[in-house]
Amino acid sequence: MNFTEFKSGPARSIFAGLGTDWVAILDEAHSFEELRREIVFHNDRDIGRFVAAVRRYARKCSSGEYRLLLAICAFADFGHVADELAGGRAWQDITRGCELRFRAIAACVEAAP
Repeated sequence: MNFTEFKSGPARSIFAGLGTDWVAILDEAHSFEELRREIVFHNDRDIGRFVAAVRRYARKCSSGEYRLLLAICAFADFGHVADELAGGRAWQDITRGCELRFRAIAACVEAAP
């Protein structure tokens, strides 16, 4: 799966669940590395915008979306947030219960540079 497919696939619904600002960041990114960099930049360490959006969305998303949300956190250098949400078992939760349409995304996120 290339980045264009990632952007237009199920990951889009995750970013929409995080909020319109995050969808705009996804739309403007041209690579996994650029997306990761923009997420970290817009999180703003002192404020934690991305982390707050993830925690908020984790409470209301579907189980398949939740697993993909954990994978996106891990790929964007927020693995500690994914582990916190999943009780230290983020990657096990991502790979074990992933619906078929989300497995490619999780594999892509795992392999992203």
